[in-house]
Amino acid sequence: MKKSWSQIVNLSTVFTLLSFFVAAQNGIVKGTVKGSENVLQAATVSLGNKTILTDSSGKFYFSIQPGNYKLIITYTGYKKIVQRVNVFAANTQIFAFSMTPNDQLGEVVVLGSRSLVQRSNLNTPVAVDVFSASKLVQTGQQGLIQMLNYLVPSFNANPQVLIEPVTLRGLDPDHVLILVNGIRYHNTARLNNGTPNTNLGRGSVVNDLNSIPFSAIEKVEILRDGASAQYGSDAIAGVINIRLKESTGKTSIRLHTGQFYAGDGLKFSFGFNQGILIGKSRPAGRQGFLNYSADFRHQGATSRGGVYKGTVYKDYPSGSTGADSARIKTEDDSIILARGINRKVFSSFDGISQLNSSGVLLNGGYPISNCAQLFWTSTVNYRQSSLTGSYRFPKDSGQVNAVLYPDGFKPLPKTTNWDVTVIAGIKGDTKNSWHWEISSSFGDNSSSSYVSNTNNASQYGLGKNAPTAFYLGKLIYKQYINNVSFTKDLAKKEGSIKSCNLGIGAEWRFENYQQKEGDEASWKNYDTTGRTQGGSQPSIGSGSPENVVDKNRTVSGAYIDLEVETNKHFLFDLAGRYEYYSDFGGNIAGKLAVRYKISEQFSLRGAVGNGFRAPSMQQRFFAETQSFRGTALTGGIFSNNSNVTKAFGIPSLQAERSVNLDGGFTSKLSRNISLTVDAYWIQITNRVVLSGVFRKRNPDVAAILANYPNIDLVQFYVNAINTRTHGIDAVLNGNWNIHKATLGIMLAANFNRNAIFGRIKTTGKIFDTSRYTNTLFGIEEKTTLEKDQPREKIILSATVNKGKFGFIFRNNLFGKTANTQIDTDTNDTLYEFFSSKILTDISISYTPKSWLTITVGANNIFDVYPDRLKNYGNTNEGISIYSNGASPFGYNGGYYFVSMAFNF
Repeated sequence: MKKSWSQIVNLSTVFTLLSFFVAAQNGIVKGTVKGSENVLQAATVSLGNKTILTDSSGKFYFSIQPGNYKLIITYTGYKKIVQRVNVFAANTQIFAFSMTPNDQLGEVVVLGSRSLVQRSNLNTPVAVDVFSASKLVQTGQQGLIQMLNYLVPSFNANPQVLIEPVTLRGLDPDHVLILVNGIRYHNTARLNNGTPNTNLGRGSVVNDLNSIPFSAIEKVEILRDGASAQYGSDAIAGVINIRLKESTGKTSIRLHTGQFYAGDGLKFSFGFNQGILIGKSRPAGRQGFLNYSADFRHQGATSRGGVYKGTVYKDYPSGSTGADSARIKTEDDSIILARGINRKVFSSFDGISQLNSSGVLLNGGYPISNCAQLFWTSTVNYRQSSLTGSYRFPKDSGQVNAVLYPDGFKPLPKTTNWDVTVIAGIKGDTKNSWHWEISSSFGDNSSSSYVSNTNNASQYGLGKNAPTAFYLGKLIYKQYINNVSFTKDLAKKEGSIKSCNLGIGAEWRFENYQQKEGDEASWKNYDTTGRTQGGSQPSIGSGSPENVVDKNRTVSGAYIDLEVETNKHFLFDLAGRYEYYSDFGGNIAGKLAVRYKISEQFSLRGAVGNGFRAPSMQQRFFAETQSFRGTALTGGIFSNNSNVTKAFGIPSLQAERSVNLDGGFTSKLSRNISLTVDAYWIQITNRVVLSGVFRKRNPDVAAILANYPNIDLVQFYVNAINTRTHGIDAVLNGNWNIHKATLGIMLAANFNRNAIFGRIKTTGKIFDTSRYTNTLFGIEEKTTLEKDQPREKIILSATVNKGKFGFIFRNNLFGKTANTQIDTDTNDTLYEFFSSKILTDISISYTPKSWLTITVGANNIFDVYPDRLKNYGNTNEGISIYSNGASPFGYNGGYYFVSMAFNF
């Protein structure tokens, strides 16, 4: 026995020494794999008969015997890399591979299906666009919203005061669902409640894409199809999914500065991103990551207003003759001249507002076992916007404290906005190949409003001691979400079905909406005589006691998604979703999407589905009292459950119902050229809209409001109309390698029509149908809905890269638009039609070092402006030159910039 143990020990010693000797004679091959911008995790790397996956930092490692081997690297959506490698004993070789996207396959997407199989956007049954962060930056725009506006034909956005509403396929902002890493992102607390000719998506709730730090974004996926059955009832127009960076071992810094040709609107932005490994001592594939980003963005104000041509100190009395008006105007002009006042002082803000935005984001993951991983995302964003309000003239004695402001005043509103998001979860795989994921998320948006250089006219008794600055109140929207999902490919490896992916899941959502009270003097009328208007100018805001609200609701849902690829030709996806709203009841949404691949070069695809959008908490409970420039009237938007709204016979808001039809094809015209064409038809019934303004000077309105003597003007939310939207999206992409240079060309277009069908719904309290219909949803609102967005948008871009230089040329055609308003004095309809415009962008980049890229360029290089307003009645007596609502690219002219990108 002793001899046996001695032999075993000796053999073990020899074996150990031999192992060390053999290992010492092995060669080491290691390296990093990255895509167009970020490292690629889980890329497949084969060396000889060994195969491994890259870790979370894109790294791989082999210890292998000397010899000549074939190294193969594959990753879905990228061209395969094949390279011969000579391995020498006791020698280490380090490689850095950069994979090229496969032009034939298109961009890989995860949006549009719950399947575990990753497909390119040329092989999906519905249309999906993919834009990497590097491509978005090439636009030269500041902020994700405007970047997408110049890349996606079906995407529209207008520069607004604080939050820019965005639309897809001509529908409203709240018909677009926003996801971050596949998880629902919260809405804003504010509604887009401008006048009919000022705001895109008027009356809707906005999702603020700019609240997510851009330096944290890896890519943006846009699903151009109704997806209520897959992602949520409100995904009627489509879904925008923002994928965050997960890279490690790299630091990037981006700087951008520029200004408009006019010399104003200075912009500056700073972005920082870095990723680190968590658990470096752990084996490859068992390490975690933490990617963190910080952004700062400054936007200077611009002014493109005209010169005020009306009276300042004297008003025209009712029924005055032309001679009287001329005399009064002459007297008023002489007073202005005597006081040495330049009329430009009276011009209001008419451009983009000053904005400062700061944000940080953390995105991470950590494996806790071989089959489970923790993940988390947290972001905080702060924005402050300052602008100049409309001038309050001394002639409007009911609005101006003449002791404080003998020459009137220009209010200075300011808004501060906070966005907070926290996402945490765990995901993994079971032994029988079910992929599971459990997550919880919290989202919060709060918006506080202030105004300075103003007054409460009813405090005239305080003279110069009257306050001139007010806190107007606060809006808050919160959502809590819990999600659980399971996915598995049920197809057998040797079966006739290529893949059969089943996805099931459930979601529970809690929503809370609040309106907080402002300063008493911001809303109260201290004048018992009623001669002056109470509250601050220009808006009393939402902070009066009767507007204070704190409401909750819950939403529960469950879904099932089955994607089957029977063979290399036929693929279908069938999805169903049930949701129950605590305030609106239940709904079932379904969708069928099909792709048939006729050949490797040509596929047909189509989808049919229905949707259900419950009115938002904001649309149900928001209320705001406003003052109207040039009058002493008070009124505003009254909530759906208010007594004033009920006095008009308006019932409780109901959910919108929708039907989506899509059909199109994808084609690989050649090895370098691809084409997709998709037509769509969307019908929405019971659509929620903001009404026109009901005025008490109308005798019928006065009769309804007999019990409300202090209310002069009324608006409310109502299910008033049915709409149909149809259009075509087309995208042609080409990529070539020519004489050591790369050339990329994209031609993309959207043609879109919106129309109301059926009668406009009224109530039993409305007897003069024609009159009330024209107020409830009249010509102003109808024109805004049908013609405020361009009916066609075409983008032609070319990108050339050779050596250290890159060149980008882009033309954007924004189609015709129109808007109108009713002159409340003459009852005339003031139509405005605006012709299509082409904006040209050019930029040149230079990379003197691998870690530095410098770009200079100009957007709207030919300084194109939209058509000017033609009807004097739409110009606010000369103040406004351009239309806000019908100017899809703004009206600030050319913009030149320089940017620098550092990558270490």
